[in-house]
Amino acid sequence: MRKKTKVLLCFSLLLVLMLIIPISASITNNQQHYPLNQNDAEIQKALGYLRNLQNDDGGFSNPGEESAVSNTEWAIMAITAAGEDLHDWKKNGHSPVDYLRENANNLTGSTDYERMILALVAASENPRDFAGKDFVDELKEEYLEENGQFSDFTYTTIWGILALSSVGEDVSKSAEWLKSQQNDDGGFAWVPGEKSDYDDTAAAIEALIAAGENPDSTVIKDALEYLKNGQNTDGGFKYFGTSPSNAASDAWIIQAIVACGQNPKDKEWTMKGINPVSHLLSLQQPDGSFNYTAYIKSNPGYMTVCAIMALLGSPHPIKPQPQLQPKQTLTPMPTITPTISTSTPTPASTPLQPAPTSTPTVTETPLASTTDTEVAGFGFLFSIIGLLAVAFAFIIRCKSKKL
Repeated sequence: MRKKTKVLLCFSLLLVLMLIIPISASITNNQQHYPLNQNDAEIQKALGYLRNLQNDDGGFSNPGEESAVSNTEWAIMAITAAGEDLHDWKKNGHSPVDYLRENANNLTGSTDYERMILALVAASENPRDFAGKDFVDELKEEYLEENGQFSDFTYTTIWGILALSSVGEDVSKSAEWLKSQQNDDGGFAWVPGEKSDYDDTAAAIEALIAAGENPDSTVIKDALEYLKNGQNTDGGFKYFGTSPSNAASDAWIIQAIVACGQNPKDKEWTMKGINPVSHLLSLQQPDGSFNYTAYIKSNPGYMTVCAIMALLGSPHPIKPQPQLQPKQTLTPMPTITPTISTSTPTPASTPLQPAPTSTPTVTETPLASTTDTEVAGFGFLFSIIGLLAVAFAFIIRCKSKKL
């Protein structure tokens, strides 16, 4: 009888392992694909396109243009979000960080300082001591008002909150000022007193969460509701009014949703079977870049870096991620022919400059550690283990009585 009991014990343990392994693998897989994974083909194609935009000075630009500090800062954040090593991104011996070091004195306005801080944090550099400058102190001394506002606009304050929170500064006063700018419809505008728009609302959500706001607070819930009401029937998001869904707005809203611990692929963010993630992916082109809208290719470099960060579920401030394992070598995409936009420039298509109409801002709140699917998976796992334990104890008890 003891031999049979041992056999039953071994069989029960084997059954538990057989159940644990696939469920655990499924949970891990869900966590690694939220929304996409670093190794997914869409991300690798986008990174391949981005490599083609790097110039000999190490900086980045749109096709056929000269490098710009803003474009390079965006590229650094996207590369970091993808778990890539910036030291491997060199052109003519120059890295993106080298380019920033050479142009550290060419900053004008608060957003230049704010983005520089965010890019340096992403690059694992010290924004308090880079190229002989302390960008944190300079930002605070030159642009931070007594009431917590940065410069003259709402979007400049959003960027200020993200930048200073990324280096551990107290941004509570700025967060309170930002909350006071919320409109009655739940949204935020680029400047006090203007109508709400979806990009700036998403940016404000992420900035507030970076400052420590609870995702369940009224201000965040109202802002999320404003975003939901603005989703187009194609599953994507517009900048304002009745404008078409575009890659930049999709990206900002995805990052805001993730910053709140929600999944942008859930049914509450789905319209006619399409969610903002699938809509954004529909804008990716064969060369890896992303169109601005379904019919317009505008500012492809900026659209692509926004898409990379959003599809990897990485809100601002971007922090260094584990590098790809195994290390993958990106094959440069075919030579890119400069494209001419047929659209009127809009804030959403302005590189790295959250102009008066679009405020790219996202807080690097860690991705939600669990989704509803993951929680359900763990619950099922523990239920099975509990039932097996009870069954096994019952069997042992019965056998011991017979013995």
